[in-house]
Amino acid sequence: MNSIVQLISGREEDALGALEVAKEAGTVQWVRPMLEAFRDRSEEGLRQEIASMLGSLKVSEGAEVMGDALEDPEFSSIHADIIGFLWSCGFQSENHLRCVVHCAAEGDFRCAMEALTWIEELETVSDENALWDALLVVRGVVEDGREDGTQPLFEAMHQALSALERKQ
Repeated sequence: MNSIVQLISGREEDALGALEVAKEAGTVQWVRPMLEAFRDRSEEGLRQEIASMLGSLKVSEGAEVMGDALEDPEFSSIHADIIGFLWSCGFQSENHLRCVVHCAAEGDFRCAMEALTWIEELETVSDENALWDALLVVRGVVEDGREDGTQPLFEAMHQALSALERKQ
C-alpha cells in the first residue's frame, strides 16, 4: 500500500510512517492528502503531527492547495484549521482573501477569529475586486449583526479591510 493511502486510511502507526515519508519528500503533492487525513482521522497524536507539518510548510505551492480546500465544501469542518495553517506558514496571499472571508462569514467563532488574524497580517491588496468583495461580505455580516459572539471580530475585520482599501 502506498504512503498516501496509509496516511489516509492505514493504521495509526502506518500513517505516522507515511508522515515521515512526506517530511522527507517535502513536496506539494502531500498537502491535500494531509488535509484529508487531518479532516478524517480521529487519532489525536496523528492529527497533532499533521497540524504541525501543515502549519510549518515551506512549499509555497501548498498555499494554493489550502486555498482550494477552503473553497471545497468537503473541507468546511476544518476551514478554521486551514486558515490557521495558512497564517502559521506565513502564506498571506491576497489570492485567498475572498475564500477566507466567505469561510469566516459561514463559519463559527473559531473560523472568524482565524480569519481576522490572517487578515490583520495582510500588508497590501492589489486586487481591488477581491478587496471590495471581502468588504461587502464583512459589511453585510456587520450590518446584519451576529448573535454568536463574532460581531466584534467582524467589526475588526471591517476596520482592517477598510485600512487596506485606504492604502490603495
